[in-house]
Amino acid sequence: MSQGHRHEEGCCGEGSGDRIEAAVLRMKEKAMRVTSPRLVMLKVLAAAKHPLSAEQLHEAAGDDKLDLVTIYRSLGAMDDAGIVQRHPLERGRSLYALVTPGHHHHHVICRRCGRIDRLPGCDTSRLEAAARTKGYAELTHIMEIYGICPACTQSNHA
Repeated sequence: MSQGHRHEEGCCGEGSGDRIEAAVLRMKEKAMRVTSPRLVMLKVLAAAKHPLSAEQLHEAAGDDKLDLVTIYRSLGAMDDAGIVQRHPLERGRSLYALVTPGHHHHHVICRRCGRIDRLPGCDTSRLEAAARTKGYAELTHIMEIYGICPACTQSNHA
């Protein structure tokens, strides 16, 4: 899969000021420190039109503003706090997007070119109900779907 990813317009970059404010509020609610490096990360993620890897976030912020270790630690903490959504890729890498409250969604990812398209909604209610009957609480999930996009399918037949 290529390093670059295409993503549908407007999925992750809308209303960046409001999304940053909401993220800062969630950080405070979770007793997380609102540091200058974390604010830089929030701004970069809010402006992104697609989910970013830690390395892409580092590059977009500028090497002099954030070190990669800080990015990885902060992304882990923000993921645990529900501030960013982690999108795992098949080969162990992950991409991150700033969460927009009430807009949980998943993606379909092309295995060849890396194109990412947002899928509508999320219906895991039956699976979560089954987990609750087994006594589990505070449920969350990660799901991405992989395939070959229409453009890559066409290029194979050309």
